[in-house]
Amino acid sequence: MRHDPGPTGLHVRKFGRGSQTLLLIHGFTDSSDTWSRVVPTLAKHYRVIAVDLPGFGRASRNWPQPIIPGYVELLRELICKQRRKQVTVIGNSLGAVVALALATEHPHLVDRVVLADMPGIDGTPRWWGLIGARHTERLARLLALPVPPPLLQHAMGHAFLYLGLRHPHQDGHDELRKAFHTHYASKSHALALLPFARQLFSELAELPVRRMIRELQAPVLLLWGQHDLLTPSKKARSFVNGPTRRVVVIPDCGHLPQVDRPQEFVDTVLGFLERQFALAG
Repeated sequence: MRHDPGPTGLHVRKFGRGSQTLLLIHGFTDSSDTWSRVVPTLAKHYRVIAVDLPGFGRASRNWPQPIIPGYVELLRELICKQRRKQVTVIGNSLGAVVALALATEHPHLVDRVVLADMPGIDGTPRWWGLIGARHTERLARLLALPVPPPLLQHAMGHAFLYLGLRHPHQDGHDELRKAFHTHYASKSHALALLPFARQLFSELAELPVRRMIRELQAPVLLLWGQHDLLTPSKKARSFVNGPTRRVVVIPDCGHLPQVDRPQEFVDTVLGFLERQFALAG
């Protein structure tokens, strides 16, 4: 593994030395640690770049304004800095939205796209709005006052597993939980997620995600966990396979297929990357 300071705000880790590059983008509250179970195999075949987006993980605590376009610009700078003509972009959850926006805004930089458990295909669930609401934030800050930071940190780690995984008690997940909650030792950092969510959900509601997928110039893999609680797999099933589109639902899997079912995730992604597509034009 090699570290790279990257564009301002990003934290960048590099693996492997292949001729083709994979750019991995994590989801909301997550970090590049989420790819730890799949990077070793991917790096045997490809050069892999895993990022922490600003606001998460080891990156800057300050996110750009606006959020999604700001992330896209930082990743565009990162890709150009690598002096690679094109990369394959793989995103999970929020990372999938950023990957889609990057491929839409800068198609000349993106060879293929993997969108795993992506929100926003038909707007956002109504209950998501409650998470980002101002009264929810005020209540959360009030309730958090007497809670010791380690207890809040511990609770967030368990919420991450229960919302993201089909089998949160499976062996090995405790290590992932600890890696996740390491980044939320500060109570202020944890509570900062609430105004971030409010702005993010507002931006996401404005994106024509379904149309953006249909208009992608690059081949795209829509990958979902069958039992995703946050972005149900029926959204993936509303698309069909096509000349440059693959749709795969992984059985017995939650919102984080790279964690829940790493072997199935890798097999599916590698099959997509190795497939030949006849692009129009």
